[in-house]
Amino acid sequence: MDWKKTMKITFAAAFAALSLAMPMASAAEEESEITSEAPSTEQQAQMTPEEALQAYTDSGYKYTSQRYGYSIVCPGKPTVVPLSVLFDDEGAKGDVLIFKSAGYDISYAWIVMTDAFDEKDIPTDILTQSEDKQKAFIEKYMKSSPYEFVRLTEVDGRAGVYAVTAKEIEVDTNGDGKMDEVMRAESQMIKTFFRGAYGGRFGIMLMENPDLTQNGNALYQYGVLTFQEWPSKMQNGQNVDKKDKDKKDKKDKKDKKNK
Repeated sequence: MDWKKTMKITFAAAFAALSLAMPMASAAEEESEITSEAPSTEQQAQMTPEEALQAYTDSGYKYTSQRYGYSIVCPGKPTVVPLSVLFDDEGAKGDVLIFKSAGYDISYAWIVMTDAFDEKDIPTDILTQSEDKQKAFIEKYMKSSPYEFVRLTEVDGRAGVYAVTAKEIEVDTNGDGKMDEVMRAESQMIKTFFRGAYGGRFGIMLMENPDLTQNGNALYQYGVLTFQEWPSKMQNGQNVDKKDKDKKDKKDKKDKKNK
């Protein structure tokens, strides 16, 4: 299966769904929000998906996380803060890559989360399962969180989920089990969950305020396509896998000596 073509189809379908709910910013507004040398919509029309991705990669900034063992090409050099700061949760693992902000208000950012889902949440063979099973999986996923749009996708040859959070959420205000009120979210997010090349469970999320734009979404899509996991996990510049292996080797030697 051509995973780049699959991603392109997925994103095109997402654009169609989003167009009904999100205001279309003018080209001038989009350019003022995000500065990038990525190919414009007009240029992309003259390129193959591979050429457009290569043009973005050549003009972008490659951010590498020493701590979490991944790299991703960004539309510019980001300001990076720990995910635990944004979520106010010391257990949250990952980075927030901020590209535009006004004080403490984030206008455009990507969240890269590690251990973003449980192993069983996305079956590795979901893309080869029957259409009925895929449909059932999507319906179950939609109910797991207030999503407006969910599709299966592929990231670098591995199964993933592409989702857009809902703008309007039905809630049960009196606890009778019936939805009786609609709450409107201040903003929407786009989320892509997938496994890395070496088994990591990642989530990459787009934060764009006050509304999602096609330009912001396009840059995010290119970023997802350039994501790479390292073959070993890094933490604070040290190879955690190697440290664990060294500990195991020492333990094995000690056990062998005591026998």
